[in-house]
Amino acid sequence: MLPRRRPGAGSRHVLPSRRDAARLRRAGRSRRPRARTGGADRVSAIDLDVVVAAHDPRRRVDRAVASVLAARDARVRVTVVAHGRDPEEFAEQFARFAGDGRLRVVPFADGIPSPAGPFMHGLAIAEAPFVSIMGSDDLLADGAVDAWVSHVQRAKTAYLIARLENHDGAVWRDPLARPFRARGLDPVHDRLNYRAAPLGVIRRSYLEATGIALTPGLSTGEDIELGLALLNAGGRIDDGRRLPAYLIGADAPERVTFAPRPLADELEALRLLSEKRWVGALPAKRREAIAVKLWRLNLVPSIVVRAEPGVLGESDATAAAAVGAWLRSIAPHAERSLSRTETEIAHAVSSGDADALRAAVVRIRAASRVERLLTPRPADNLRRDSMLRRELRVRAPW
Repeated sequence: MLPRRRPGAGSRHVLPSRRDAARLRRAGRSRRPRARTGGADRVSAIDLDVVVAAHDPRRRVDRAVASVLAARDARVRVTVVAHGRDPEEFAEQFARFAGDGRLRVVPFADGIPSPAGPFMHGLAIAEAPFVSIMGSDDLLADGAVDAWVSHVQRAKTAYLIARLENHDGAVWRDPLARPFRARGLDPVHDRLNYRAAPLGVIRRSYLEATGIALTPGLSTGEDIELGLALLNAGGRIDDGRRLPAYLIGADAPERVTFAPRPLADELEALRLLSEKRWVGALPAKRREAIAVKLWRLNLVPSIVVRAEPGVLGESDATAAAAVGAWLRSIAPHAERSLSRTETEIAHAVSSGDADALRAAVVRIRAASRVERLLTPRPADNLRRDSMLRRELRVRAPW
């Protein structure tokens, strides 16, 4: 999980180099998987295994399944993992797929309210050279599977980042890659870490070579470590912005990710990530890019979006301070890319004081657009991950 190599032939796209493997071992990770005949990239009757984790029969899982099985050319299989449920509970909505061997529904019970377990179970029983995970509320745009599979097979891609769209048609712009770049992307120069959610198509041998899984036991943030690892492990990364999209649903009776929870729970994924040595083993620029992303999209928002600043207590301040201290330890200069409002929260986080944290939230909620956009030091607005440069990149027509 170290510097990106030039695209080459065969397994160089999907396995770490000897130097990378040595670094992984020094960082406390497992050894490089041994290449073997009949491995993850062997000839298979299936091109793509799609795993859907389902824990609620009230959700329209059949729509997700139908959008995958609509593939015309790609050989695809959908595995619905019934999490803590009898597969028969989904039989009615899957009746229209009766006799279609491309769908299988398998039981999985771990007693943990987290999607990590069922997703990893589905990935563990996958056989295709490429895999994908999918939320039970979501679906794929028409032609997505065929276009995605065609691309990864032709381009020898390790990880194709799917274009994301909301149910209302709003497009997620991240990653804000360099102009006119969509293939062979760099995690730093193309700001890939902002799209840590591992949605798209992953070469299974590449996934296995990282030695990293979804974080078990978490109801939110379980995909952060795996997503960052896939982006920083050295494989060829392509952006599917010009291909049909992954569509995020919004009509579920209950969306676990959006449920309110204590700040310490919200930050648990980052606390666990701070205990992993592989992040600290990355080159400095990659560590800084990851740290900026985690400050901006995880730590700062988790504090600011509290319904009332008064709910932030000492335990919340302590949890935030621990994560902030870790981010500073792996990337001391990352905060230079933060805006004035983000910096104010970061300073309050470092104090470990709940009163300071509450006061900072109150102040930045009244902040001007300039304060939200510009860095404290004018020269830092030129940094790649400054909010000003991100804003300019979003507005660019290409």
